[in-house]
Amino acid sequence: MKEKTKKRFAMKPSLLLLLLGVILFIVIIPRATTGYSMMIVNLALIYSISTYGVSVMLGLGGQLSFAATAFMGVGAYFAANLCSGRWGFWMDSFAVLLLTPVFAGIVAFAIGMVLFRLKGTYFTFATVGLVQVSWCFFLNYRPLFGGPDGISGVSSIQIFGWTPKDYNEWFYLLAIIVLLVALLVERIRRTQLGRSLAAVRDNEVAAQTLGINVFMTKVIAFTIAGIFAAVAGALYAMHSQFVSSDMFTFERSTTYIIMGMLGGINNTAGVFVGSVLVTLLPEWLRGMQQYLQLIYGIGVILLMIFMPMGLAGLSSSICKSIKRALGKKTSSAHKEELK
Repeated sequence: MKEKTKKRFAMKPSLLLLLLGVILFIVIIPRATTGYSMMIVNLALIYSISTYGVSVMLGLGGQLSFAATAFMGVGAYFAANLCSGRWGFWMDSFAVLLLTPVFAGIVAFAIGMVLFRLKGTYFTFATVGLVQVSWCFFLNYRPLFGGPDGISGVSSIQIFGWTPKDYNEWFYLLAIIVLLVALLVERIRRTQLGRSLAAVRDNEVAAQTLGINVFMTKVIAFTIAGIFAAVAGALYAMHSQFVSSDMFTFERSTTYIIMGMLGGINNTAGVFVGSVLVTLLPEWLRGMQQYLQLIYGIGVILLMIFMPMGLAGLSSSICKSIKRALGKKTSSAHKEELK
């Protein structure tokens, strides 16, 4: 019994390194960064929440969906309308943040029930259409979305009387939320839903023969991804205190796919790393802004050829090769001792 309890509470070295990295990130970044740079880091944290939804859909379920920006827009405009007073009343921002997953979950579930009548590439193209249609509404329909002017004057988040005073305080709040989302995704991987999604990803016919409801499994994953994206959108609205349709284009949707693929679409830590790197890349390459899409395109091609599992897969293969090399050295040393 004691050995079992020890194994249960023993932490893997990789998990310890991840935990150490998170602690260092939270401690160092606010001390070394302020102002505009801190705002960019906060945006990277917000985008990572939406990218975790992509990880659930593509990494776990094998379903390529571009719908992240559509649901991010749903969450952003839901929060903006209720927290800006444009309808004649203000709602508590924390209550809005708690209501956002409920509202987005209902919308995502209803849309998922329709879209998953299609399969494979037909479903993917349908999500592209969803993004284009939603962006068109965000851009032109003033009563709900403010039209081209967007919605300004959105209240910042207030939790039990506490409101972030600057971007550094926002950073701590967002870091906690991202950590909770990452832990939730990691938990999903180990549940029956995660195993069902993996089975659907590998072989839908085989998954059906095992008794898995393939259709509902996909819809649930789509709903979870929609909730994550909507929460990210609501946080974006409260953080920026302004929402416009420019944030919810198809180009932005492809960026979330790139974030997940760069870090490692099926790796929780890798998704976060990819989100941060891709968000910071335009700042590093500010002098080459007109070539940014070209760089993204070439980068994706090279990524698929040389690092199909992203940075997480690369680091994993490096660790395995180091272990093999160390194992060979110890075994050869042991043979020499026996001689």
